Amino acid sequence: MKNRWITAALLAALWVFAAVAYPRLPARIPTHWNVRGQADGWGGPASAFLFPAIATGIALLLHLLPRIDPRRAHWDKFRDEMGLIVMLVVLFLGWIQTVALGSALGWKLDMTRSVLVGMGLFLAAIGNYLPRIRSNWWMGIRTPWTLESERVWRETHRVGGRVFVLAGLAVAAAAFLPEPFCPAVPIAAMGAAGLVPVVYSYVAWRRESAHRAG
Repeated sequence: MKNRWITAALLAALWVFAAVAYPRLPARIPTHWNVRGQADGWGGPASAFLFPAIATGIALLLHLLPRIDPRRAHWDKFRDEMGLIVMLVVLFLGWIQTVALGSALGWKLDMTRSVLVGMGLFLAAIGNYLPRIRSNWWMGIRTPWTLESERVWRETHRVGGRVFVLAGLAVAAAAFLPEPFCPAVPIAAMGAAGLVPVVYSYVAWRRESAHRAG
C-alpha cells in the first residue's frame, strides 16, 4: 500500500512539472534519444505531457492486468515487488522527463550521460527484483519454455536478474567512457540482457526435459 501512495505522488509530480514547464518551453523539445544519448526525436510543447501520460498509463495497465491473468493467484506472491517495479518505471520516466524538459529549458545537462546513467540504474534495479516475479502471462521473461515449467521460470529469472544488473551497471558506466566505447557498450549490454535469458530458458527446459525422460 505504501508503494502505491509513493507512486501516486510521483505521478502527480510528473504532471505538475509538465504543467509548470509548459508555458516556458520552446517550439521544439526532445522526446527520444539514440544509443549515444543524442536526441533524435522531437515534439512541440504539448509533448511535455507525454511522459506523465505514459507513466500513468503503464501504472494503470499493470494494476489491471493481474485481473485478467489466468495465473492471477501467482500475482499475490509478488505483490510488494510488483508495487516497487511500477514505482521504478514511473521514477525512470520522471527522470527522462526531467532530462528532456530541463534540456529544452536551457539547463546545463549532459544528455548523453544523464540518459545512459538513468537507463543503466533502471535496468540494474529491475534486475534486482526480477527473480522475485512468479509465473504469469504479462510480466517477466515469458518464453514458451518458462511458461511451460515453473522450475525453468525460476531459474531463468534468477539468471536474468543477474544479467540485468550487470548490463545496467555497464550501461551506466558507459556514460563516462570515450568514443567508440560509449555507444558500443550499451548496445552490447542491452543485447545481452535481451538474449541471454531467452537462450538460457531454452537450455534449462532441454535439461529438465532430458532429466524427466531419463
